[in-house]
Amino acid sequence: MTYGNDDFVPVILGSGLNAYNIARSLREVFGVRSLAIGRFASRETAHSQIIDVRVVPGLGEADVVIQTLRDVAAEFTGRKLVLFPTIEFYTNVVLRNRAELDQLFLIPLVSTEVADRLMDKTDFYRTCADLGVPHPKTVVVEPDSSIDVDGMPFDYPVIVKPADTDSYPRLSFAGKQKVYLVNDGAELTDLCARIFAAGYTGNLIVQEYLSGDESVMQVANSYSDTTGSARVISAGQVVLTEYNPVLIGNNNAIIPINDDALTSAIRTFLDGVGYVGLANFDVMVDERTGESKLLEVNLRPGATSYYTMAGGLNLIATAVHDLVYDRRDEFTSAQQERLWVNVPYPVVLRYAPPSLRTQLRRAAKLGRIHTLDYGPDLSRQRRLDIARINARHCLDYIKFSKSSLG
Repeated sequence: MTYGNDDFVPVILGSGLNAYNIARSLREVFGVRSLAIGRFASRETAHSQIIDVRVVPGLGEADVVIQTLRDVAAEFTGRKLVLFPTIEFYTNVVLRNRAELDQLFLIPLVSTEVADRLMDKTDFYRTCADLGVPHPKTVVVEPDSSIDVDGMPFDYPVIVKPADTDSYPRLSFAGKQKVYLVNDGAELTDLCARIFAAGYTGNLIVQEYLSGDESVMQVANSYSDTTGSARVISAGQVVLTEYNPVLIGNNNAIIPINDDALTSAIRTFLDGVGYVGLANFDVMVDERTGESKLLEVNLRPGATSYYTMAGGLNLIATAVHDLVYDRRDEFTSAQQERLWVNVPYPVVLRYAPPSLRTQLRRAAKLGRIHTLDYGPDLSRQRRLDIARINARHCLDYIKFSKSSLG
């Protein structure tokens, strides 16, 4: 099997939607086939001509990930390998082993030092404040400190979430959630006590609650080059999110947008910390002021970041230009209005908020793009795989929209 070209070989950690997103982004510019490594086979990347998945069942263990990458590097000795982690676990493993992996791969990820500063949400929000970047009002609760539940600088309800997203997911306790909506001081006191009692040793973040449907949700993805300068920033308006509780937080329809204020804030943040690599931001508009506020940053491309391609921006190609060809693309954020979808268009039209439907229809008329619907990679079996994926999404919306009503 042939991977890459004479200049580089793409190696992708993961076998899901983000893996196909990266492989397609590379294929469209460089014409290459990518090698992916995953814990299991996935319909998103099955029967593909542009990505080949090697299944390594033990890839859920960090030492297995590292040994597998050593083996891949040995297989392609003498060639430039570009490594793309697709989920938080793989990203964290790579970051913790940068000293070794930087000798084997070109890696479009932030440095370990900057990562340590941003992975903990306490430091992330402090950095936003230092740089003057809009973010939600925040109170930090330390494990051994008391909390003044009646002295919050914002009203209830409030949002509560762990600052340390590396250790928190490994905890197990009754009622555990990724993010909590807390209605009053007594509930806040009880929740903090339960989380710390479960063995969590990081800080807790208590924030003002920014309410609203998808119309106030935004996303941004970026690439900053090896000099620490942002080269591409792509902002997007979220149109539809997941209804399935297991997948809450994922987006299924996005319209690329041109938002100068948001782009400027993200560029200030990235350049201000000397960021290098790919990044994904969750953003929410404060309906009271109309200001876009940064909620968090993920140190990798978002799983739904193919919307950037719909708008005409290729983050992955920009990274390869920088790392492989030592070419610095000019900064750009200008995009075309198109509709990126991860579910059938009728589902988007049915479940999108009414306030977004005019914008949705306009973008759809200008062009609809589905990450998996790639013309040169649509064998009969692959068409069947995509149809099954779409059917699963449709059933989820029907099932969970009904459960939310009653």
